[in-house]
Amino acid sequence: MPGTVLITGCSSPQGIGFATARALAEAGFSVHATVRDRTHVEDLLEDMGSRLDVHDMDLLDPASVGAAVAAITGEGGRLDVLVNNAGYGLIGGVEQVELDRARANFETNFFGTVGLVQEVLPIMRRQGGGLIVNVSTVFAAALCPPALGYYIASKAALETVCQALAVEAAPWGVRVVNFQPGPVMTELEREWGARLVGDADPRPTLSDELYDWVLDDSAPAAQSPAEVAAALCEVVRSGGPHLAAQSGAAAEAHVATALRDPSRDAELGDLSAAFARTLAARGGRAR
Repeated sequence: MPGTVLITGCSSPQGIGFATARALAEAGFSVHATVRDRTHVEDLLEDMGSRLDVHDMDLLDPASVGAAVAAITGEGGRLDVLVNNAGYGLIGGVEQVELDRARANFETNFFGTVGLVQEVLPIMRRQGGGLIVNVSTVFAAALCPPALGYYIASKAALETVCQALAVEAAPWGVRVVNFQPGPVMTELEREWGARLVGDADPRPTLSDELYDWVLDDSAPAAQSPAEVAAALCEVVRSGGPHLAAQSGAAAEAHVATALRDPSRDAELGDLSAAFARTLAARGGRAR
């Protein structure tokens, strides 16, 4: 179903958005990719011809969002697919992260993204259909790992709102998909919480432990941006038949295991044991 696609967060050549934009263009879609940093725009456009166009957009600036959507759709133009990929990661324990950083994370990953959805929905209703895909994470469906609480919370909030949207927009033929990759080896923009320093920090190795866990067999197998982009392209090509979709077998198995345990006790036990091992391996102990 080639059509017109708007995908956000395409600045980094090592990112999901960059790879997905190019893959969708190669699949015959007319792709409009948004960036905040134009450093790699030439690489993004290389050999794509008229199938791929680039627009500046800052999700925190409603005027920027409105201008980009207007430039893409024009007067009465179509927008068949919105892929909400833009966002940034926030790493640190619940006690370690400053609340202003947590709020900023939500402003981009949740409120800014929902603002774009609100901008696009009238177009999709007018044309009688469309597809909205949110790039989320398996950890919004399964248990959230330590050091990712605020970031995953912002993604889980987006998923929850868009579960409601899937029902609200259905009469106009608008479909919604929460796309859930596992760990991705990408250059997602990240911030580290630094509220506590020195002896005030009860677990200073936590961020390092997170990376140890991601690379260990305890976590779902990590994927490259290209692998995730291929799965995301398939969701778009298929028209988004499911409310939730994962990026591969490991991600799907991780979510399936979580959904079979309504108490969440098994997940909690496994995750607690895994991070007890990462703490010990780092030579640390809880203070």
